[in-house]
Amino acid sequence: MGAVAMLENQQDALIHETSSTRSPEWGPAVELRRQYLIDAEALSPRGAATRFARSVLQAGVAVIVDTETVSMGGAICEIAVIDAHTGRPLLDTLVNPRCPMTPAAQAVHGITESEVNAAHVPTWERVHEHFAEVTRGRVILAYNADYDRRVVADDCLRYGVDSAGSTSHAYWWADVMVPRSDFMGTTRWLRNGGGHRALGDVVQTRGHLLTMAAGPSC
Repeated sequence: MGAVAMLENQQDALIHETSSTRSPEWGPAVELRRQYLIDAEALSPRGAATRFARSVLQAGVAVIVDTETVSMGGAICEIAVIDAHTGRPLLDTLVNPRCPMTPAAQAVHGITESEVNAAHVPTWERVHEHFAEVTRGRVILAYNADYDRRVVADDCLRYGVDSAGSTSHAYWWADVMVPRSDFMGTTRWLRNGGGHRALGDVVQTRGHLLTMAAGPSC
Protein backbone atom coordinates (compact mmCIF):
# COMPACT_ATOMS: atom_id res chain seq x y z
CA MET A 1 0.00 0.00 0.00
CA GLY A 2 1.37 3.43 -0.95
CA ALA A 3 1.86 6.27 1.50
CA VAL A 4 -1.03 8.33 0.17
CA ALA A 5 -3.35 5.31 0.24
CA MET A 6 -2.32 4.65 3.83
CA LEU A 7 -3.04 8.27 4.71
CA GLU A 8 -6.47 8.01 3.08
CA ASN A 9 -7.29 4.98 5.24
CA GLN A 10 -6.12 6.80 8.38
CA GLN A 11 -8.13 9.87 7.43
CA ASP A 12 -11.34 7.87 6.85
CA ALA A 13 -10.95 6.09 10.19
CA LEU A 14 -10.20 9.33 12.01
CA ILE A 15 -13.21 11.17 10.59
CA HIS A 16 -15.45 8.22 11.49
CA GLU A 17 -13.99 8.07 15.00
CA THR A 18 -14.48 11.75 15.81
CA SER A 19 -17.42 12.91 13.69
CA SER A 20 -19.98 12.37 16.44
CA THR A 21 -17.88 13.89 19.23
CA ARG A 22 -16.38 17.03 17.70
CA SER A 23 -15.38 19.67 20.20
CA PRO A 24 -15.11 23.37 19.30
CA GLU A 25 -11.38 22.74 18.83
CA TRP A 26 -11.89 19.69 16.60
CA GLY A 27 -9.98 19.42 13.38
CA PRO A 28 -6.42 20.83 13.12
CA ALA A 29 -4.71 17.58 12.20
CA VAL A 30 -7.77 16.31 10.33
CA GLU A 31 -7.74 19.42 8.16
CA LEU A 32 -4.02 18.98 7.51
CA ARG A 33 -4.61 15.42 6.35
CA ARG A 34 -7.56 16.43 4.20
CA GLN A 35 -5.54 19.22 2.56
CA TYR A 36 -2.66 16.79 2.04
CA LEU A 37 -4.89 14.43 0.08
CA ILE A 38 -6.25 17.32 -1.99
CA ASP A 39 -2.71 18.51 -2.75
CA ALA A 40 -1.58 14.99 -3.64
CA GLU A 41 -4.32 14.88 -6.28
CA ALA A 42 -3.84 18.43 -7.57
CA LEU A 43 -0.04 18.60 -7.41
CA SER A 44 1.77 15.34 -6.65
CA PRO A 45 2.63 13.40 -3.50
CA ARG A 46 5.97 15.23 -3.40
CA GLY A 47 4.29 18.59 -3.87
CA ALA A 48 1.81 17.74 -1.12
CA ALA A 49 4.69 16.91 1.22
CA THR A 50 6.37 20.24 0.52
CA ARG A 51 3.17 22.20 1.13
CA PHE A 52 2.50 20.22 4.32
CA ALA A 53 5.98 20.98 5.67
CA ARG A 54 5.70 24.67 4.87
CA SER A 55 2.35 24.90 6.63
CA VAL A 56 3.42 23.19 9.86
CA LEU A 57 6.71 25.12 10.08
CA GLN A 58 4.87 28.43 10.33
CA ALA A 59 5.05 30.29 13.63
CA GLY A 60 2.58 29.13 16.27
CA VAL A 61 1.22 26.18 14.29
CA ALA A 62 2.89 23.01 15.55
CA VAL A 63 5.21 21.27 17.96
CA ILE A 64 7.24 18.11 17.36
CA VAL A 65 7.12 15.26 19.89
CA ASP A 66 9.05 12.05 20.45
CA THR A 67 8.82 9.43 23.16
CA GLU A 68 11.07 6.59 24.25
CA THR A 69 9.45 3.66 26.03
CA VAL A 70 10.34 0.77 28.34
CA SER A 71 9.18 -1.74 25.72
CA MET A 72 7.47 -1.73 22.34
CA GLY A 73 4.31 0.23 23.08
CA GLY A 74 5.08 0.30 26.81
CA ALA A 75 5.29 3.09 29.36
CA ILE A 76 7.12 6.30 28.47
CA CYS A 77 10.62 6.71 29.92
CA GLU A 78 11.65 9.85 28.01
CA ILE A 79 9.83 12.60 26.11
CA ALA A 80 10.88 15.70 24.21
CA VAL A 81 8.93 18.52 22.55
CA ILE A 82 10.30 21.31 20.36
CA ASP A 83 8.67 24.24 18.61
CA ALA A 84 8.38 23.30 14.93
CA HIS A 85 8.98 26.87 13.74
CA THR A 86 12.03 27.75 15.82
CA GLY A 87 13.38 24.38 16.92
CA ARG A 88 13.42 25.64 20.52
CA PRO A 89 13.16 22.84 23.12
CA LEU A 90 9.95 23.12 25.14
CA LEU A 91 10.24 19.87 27.10
CA ASP A 92 13.08 17.36 27.42
CA THR A 93 12.96 14.96 30.34
CA LEU A 94 13.31 11.41 31.49
CA VAL A 95 10.14 9.92 32.96
CA ASN A 96 9.95 7.45 35.84
CA PRO A 97 7.73 4.71 34.37
CA ARG A 98 7.42 2.77 37.63
CA CYS A 99 7.86 -0.49 35.74
CA PRO A 100 10.82 -2.53 34.46
CA MET A 101 12.79 -1.68 31.33
CA THR A 102 13.08 -4.49 28.80
CA PRO A 103 16.60 -5.33 27.60
CA ALA A 104 15.47 -4.90 23.99
CA ALA A 105 14.26 -1.35 24.61
CA GLN A 106 17.39 -0.44 26.55
CA ALA A 107 19.51 -1.73 23.67
CA VAL A 108 17.72 0.69 21.33
CA HIS A 109 17.75 3.94 23.32
CA GLY A 110 20.39 3.25 25.96
CA ILE A 111 18.29 4.51 28.88
CA THR A 112 18.80 2.46 32.04
CA GLU A 113 16.48 1.66 34.93
CA SER A 114 18.83 3.38 37.35
CA GLU A 115 18.54 6.59 35.32
CA VAL A 116 14.74 6.69 35.27
CA ASN A 117 14.43 5.55 38.89
CA ALA A 118 16.60 8.40 40.20
CA ALA A 119 14.89 10.51 42.85
CA HIS A 120 14.80 13.66 40.72
CA VAL A 121 13.10 12.03 37.70
CA PRO A 122 9.39 12.96 37.52
CA THR A 123 6.52 10.54 36.99
CA TRP A 124 4.08 10.83 34.09
CA GLU A 125 1.51 12.70 36.17
CA ARG A 126 3.94 15.62 36.60
CA VAL A 127 5.38 15.43 33.10
CA HIS A 128 1.95 15.42 31.49
CA GLU A 129 1.08 18.77 33.06
CA HIS A 130 4.06 20.33 31.29
CA PHE A 131 3.37 18.37 28.10
CA ALA A 132 -0.23 19.59 27.99
CA GLU A 133 0.93 23.16 28.54
CA VAL A 134 3.51 23.24 25.72
CA THR A 135 1.27 21.44 23.21
CA ARG A 136 -1.97 23.31 23.95
CA GLY A 137 -3.53 24.74 20.80
CA ARG A 138 -0.80 23.30 18.55
CA VAL A 139 -0.80 20.53 16.01
CA ILE A 140 1.30 17.73 17.54
CA LEU A 141 3.73 16.33 14.96
CA ALA A 142 5.66 13.10 15.36
CA TYR A 143 7.54 10.64 13.21
CA ASN A 144 5.15 7.68 13.13
CA ALA A 145 2.66 9.72 15.14
CA ASP A 146 0.26 6.85 15.79
CA TYR A 147 2.86 5.23 18.05
CA ASP A 148 3.62 8.32 20.14
CA ARG A 149 -0.04 9.29 20.44
CA ARG A 150 -0.92 5.78 21.56
CA VAL A 151 1.73 5.59 24.29
CA VAL A 152 0.73 9.05 25.56
CA ALA A 153 -2.90 7.93 25.71
CA ASP A 154 -1.95 4.64 27.36
CA ASP A 155 0.11 6.37 30.05
CA CYS A 156 -2.71 8.80 30.76
CA LEU A 157 -5.02 5.82 31.23
CA ARG A 158 -2.45 3.83 33.19
CA TYR A 159 -1.83 6.60 35.71
CA GLY A 160 -5.31 8.13 35.82
CA VAL A 161 -4.32 11.39 34.11
CA ASP A 162 -7.06 13.50 32.55
CA SER A 163 -6.09 14.06 28.90
CA ALA A 164 -9.36 15.68 27.84
CA GLY A 165 -7.47 18.82 26.88
CA SER A 166 -6.31 17.17 23.63
CA THR A 167 -2.95 15.52 24.26
CA SER A 168 -4.10 12.00 23.33
CA HIS A 169 -6.85 12.83 20.82
CA ALA A 170 -6.01 11.76 17.27
CA TYR A 171 -7.42 14.91 15.74
CA TRP A 172 -4.54 16.95 17.20
CA TRP A 173 -1.75 14.67 15.95
CA ALA A 174 -0.20 14.61 12.47
CA ASP A 175 2.41 12.25 11.06
CA VAL A 176 5.68 13.30 9.41
CA MET A 177 6.76 9.84 8.24
CA VAL A 178 4.15 9.56 5.46
CA PRO A 179 4.93 12.95 3.89
CA ARG A 180 8.65 12.19 4.05
CA SER A 181 8.14 8.90 2.20
CA ASP A 182 6.10 10.73 -0.42
CA PHE A 183 8.74 13.44 -0.73
CA MET A 184 11.44 10.81 -1.23
CA GLY A 185 9.33 9.04 -3.85
CA THR A 186 9.05 5.73 -2.02
CA THR A 187 6.28 3.64 -0.51
CA ARG A 188 8.65 2.34 2.17
CA TRP A 189 8.55 3.69 5.70
CA LEU A 190 11.91 5.41 6.12
CA ARG A 191 13.76 5.43 9.43
CA ASN A 192 13.92 8.76 11.19
CA GLY A 193 17.61 8.48 11.97
CA GLY A 194 17.67 10.58 15.12
CA GLY A 195 19.60 8.18 17.35
CA HIS A 196 16.66 6.92 19.44
CA ARG A 197 16.83 9.58 22.14
CA ALA A 198 13.79 11.82 22.33
CA LEU A 199 15.46 15.20 21.78
CA GLY A 200 17.68 13.92 18.99
CA ASP A 201 14.68 12.37 17.27
CA VAL A 202 12.57 15.54 17.32
CA VAL A 203 15.49 17.59 16.00
CA GLN A 204 15.94 15.05 13.20
CA THR A 205 12.21 15.14 12.42
CA ARG A 206 12.36 18.92 12.10
CA GLY A 207 15.31 18.50 9.76
CA HIS A 208 13.17 16.32 7.49
CA LEU A 209 10.46 19.00 7.50
CA LEU A 210 12.97 21.70 6.57
CA THR A 211 14.22 19.56 3.69
CA MET A 212 10.67 19.00 2.46
CA ALA A 213 9.80 22.68 2.83
CA ALA A 214 12.74 23.62 0.61
CA GLY A 215 11.18 21.60 -2.20
CA PRO A 216 12.66 18.91 -4.46
CA SER A 217 16.26 19.37 -5.56
CA CYS A 218 15.53 18.27 -9.13
